[in-house]
Amino acid sequence: MILFRYLIKEVSQATAAVTVILLLIVTSGRLAKYLAQSSSGHLSSDVVFWVILFRIPDFLPLILPLGFFIGVLLAYGRLYVDNEMIVMNACGTGKKRLVTITAIPAILMSMLVAYLTLFGAPSSLNKVQSILQNPANTNSLAILQEGKFQETSDGQRVIYAEKFDPNSDAVNDVWMVEHRRDGSVIVIRADSGRISDNADLGGGQYLTLDNGSVYDGFVGKRDYQITEFASYSQKVVERRRVEKLQLEGDAKTTRALFMSDKPSDIAALHWRFSLPVVVLVVALLALALSKTNQRSGRYIKMLPAVLIYLLYIVAITGVRNKIEMETQPPLMIWLVHGLFFIGALMLLLEDDFKRLLAARKSRAAI
Repeated sequence: MILFRYLIKEVSQATAAVTVILLLIVTSGRLAKYLAQSSSGHLSSDVVFWVILFRIPDFLPLILPLGFFIGVLLAYGRLYVDNEMIVMNACGTGKKRLVTITAIPAILMSMLVAYLTLFGAPSSLNKVQSILQNPANTNSLAILQEGKFQETSDGQRVIYAEKFDPNSDAVNDVWMVEHRRDGSVIVIRADSGRISDNADLGGGQYLTLDNGSVYDGFVGKRDYQITEFASYSQKVVERRRVEKLQLEGDAKTTRALFMSDKPSDIAALHWRFSLPVVVLVVALLALALSKTNQRSGRYIKMLPAVLIYLLYIVAITGVRNKIEMETQPPLMIWLVHGLFFIGALMLLLEDDFKRLLAARKSRAAI
């Protein structure tokens, strides 16, 4: 029991440390991306924290297996380097006992990943999708910043407002420049304006300007056409459309994936059930690859181990893409799991095979 608690403690501490570091790396990368979009007016700064927070359950199903894999490698690698594992073997703790002890945190981790990928991640992505679908958070004019030039999502317009009241959606002293495909430029200047929904013009948000002028012409030429207007409306292009479309499939509930016959949904369903299996397979891989000696050091097998893990993830990701394109049957993804499971068993039992062959050779020599 003491040995069991000791090994569980070592694996848990190493796994927690690695997982936190990986999570910080992933979230900081996403945070930098969202902050860049917020500073350019593409995303409201008020929702950046919530978007990152709700994306964490989506990150964890991929981070946790890697964190557990590296955690087992580090924990058992240290025990081998410090000769503690040799002492345990001498006291009767064989490979079978070590597999049994490691299987307990592996099963618990697999259950956690299963909950996240089947229920937690889709629920959190639904919240992210609702945030990104809110025009007040992702629309270039709904998050207009006063005294700052902002470019629309299509890159064809630049808008400047001297003053902007987010409560009433009113703007004052507005300038807008639009570049046409034929090379002409439209410069619009208005005393005031407002952001509103206009169902008469097909729906969507419009910037309606009051009491202004339109200057239409080519840069470098004097034949500008000047038009005075009392009211002028311009439709707003929504931001983040691509990400919202990408999130739609991942945000579907597991039950909805079960009921769907679309290849993309079938692939997503098998992917969700694959990630918990990854934890169990990499646990065996980590056990096999953690064996080292004091001279080699605990990190000698870290690089090949991580490469094997990446190969595993790339393989099931590639099969998922093939399933979406209907070029491979869904069972192919489980064939990949089976191959890596057999490979992990062969690595784990490598010493036993060598001893068996040596014993047969010695008996044959006699």
